[in-house]
Amino acid sequence: MRDFLRLQLKLKWGFNRNNSKASAIMTAAAALLAVAIALALVYALSYVLKASVGVGNKRLAVLYLTIIMAGLTVAATGMQMKRLYRPGDLLITARFPMSPFKLFLSYLILNYIDLCIYSAVLVLPVMIVFGFSMHCITTVYIFGVLLGTVLMPMLPFALSIFIAIPAVYISNLLERHGIVRLVLFVAVLVGAFFLYDYLLRVLAQFFIHRNWEQGTLEIWAKVLASLDCHFNPLYYLGNAMFFDSFWLGFDVYVGASVVLAAVGVLLAKAVCANFRRKALESGAAPFARRTVIDGYGSGRAILRHSFKEILRTKTYSYFYLGVAISTPVMVFFCNRLVTMVGEAQIGKGINFGASMLVVSVFMAMICSFTSTVISAEGKNFYITKLIPVPFRKQLLIKSLLNIAVTTVALAISVTVLGALEFLGWEELVVLTVSELVLSVGLVFNGVNLNLANPNLKPKANGEPEEINITYMLLIGLVLAALMGAGSIILPKVEVLGAVGTYLLAVLLAVVYSAINILVFRVTANRKYQKIEA
Repeated sequence: MRDFLRLQLKLKWGFNRNNSKASAIMTAAAALLAVAIALALVYALSYVLKASVGVGNKRLAVLYLTIIMAGLTVAATGMQMKRLYRPGDLLITARFPMSPFKLFLSYLILNYIDLCIYSAVLVLPVMIVFGFSMHCITTVYIFGVLLGTVLMPMLPFALSIFIAIPAVYISNLLERHGIVRLVLFVAVLVGAFFLYDYLLRVLAQFFIHRNWEQGTLEIWAKVLASLDCHFNPLYYLGNAMFFDSFWLGFDVYVGASVVLAAVGVLLAKAVCANFRRKALESGAAPFARRTVIDGYGSGRAILRHSFKEILRTKTYSYFYLGVAISTPVMVFFCNRLVTMVGEAQIGKGINFGASMLVVSVFMAMICSFTSTVISAEGKNFYITKLIPVPFRKQLLIKSLLNIAVTTVALAISVTVLGALEFLGWEELVVLTVSELVLSVGLVFNGVNLNLANPNLKPKANGEPEEINITYMLLIGLVLAALMGAGSIILPKVEVLGAVGTYLLAVLLAVVYSAINILVFRVTANRKYQKIEA
């Protein structure tokens, strides 16, 4: 059992020399950027609430602890579902010289160790930044934070054991309903973005105007008061961390976590044994669907295959189609926020530049997945060389699919901006033309990048391992910053008028797209022939 634990920890947290150093560096940089943004929000929100609501240190800390606990519970639930009920190595571990109970216990221990690591990554930096913002950094506070970091994983772990059981049954019901899962993902994504936008608008309103919107102060005061009460388990953890009724907080939090975990383990053991037995005994499902030759032409067949490939790959269906579907909503929120901040700092008349910046960012996010048109084939790449369809036609059809998805998202976004009177009709035309041309350039840039760096080896879970997506995101964000900042600043400094700014935006998109299309025409044949499955 000890050797099994050591092996599993090494597989997840150990360094693999086969991994790309560039991929590791980019992943670390993205993680550090996300952490920096989150900590900046923690510092700003703490400063604002302390200045406006006059809230005490412990009461505000309970807010952050509750948010962290919710995140850890979601992460722990996913780990329980994956390791206990859907282990990818079930056929291998079933032959291990370990009893089923020891294997079950080992996975629980692994989940708890992972949760402790996540707790350290979340609780320590958040509470340290919180301490600096509230000016309460002392030796006692540091000791309390360390204690809270150790105790925090207990309750999320206990809750996740219970939550994972109905969650895995629901997930099984939705397994063959990809559209339903995609709709649910989009709803969650839009809801999370709405909360994020609300938080940023509250902070922007305070720092720009030094006041709150009507009713906002009362809402935050009620939220903080409702969390800092006996019905919230994190209230007791806050007591232990701040040494306020320490033993009461410690005993209630730890005692409740231990009791819940014990009961949950007994329940999960029976459910897990049933899941594993069915997985081992059941063979492949019979192929009941009657198939016929569809008679599609080569172009339509490849287009249909590419779209199904997107739906069947969770990474693509969620973060590609999901982002594309939710883009109009997020464009509205972001455009409103950027316009509000920009008008306060620069002045009025920046709606076009703000819209150009926001829409370009989301076009870059959608088009970044074009950098996987070859990698998505994986071990079946050799088929693309065998079928009687020229490879250029295959790549052009796949590119056309990405351009079509982007065009639909762009059309709806522009319609939203026009309906809400963010922009005039002439600005809408320029925005639509420039963004459509830019998306074509981003798509071909992604194809060129994937031709130069094809990665046909999938990860253990079958998902493609792609650093190209990160590269394309960086390229897209740089272009968005250039087009957006230029459209905002140039008219203000009177370098170019409105018409000159419009022409420059379209020209930049045309030049960028023309370069990438030319590179595709000149180098695609040579690069494609070098790729081997």
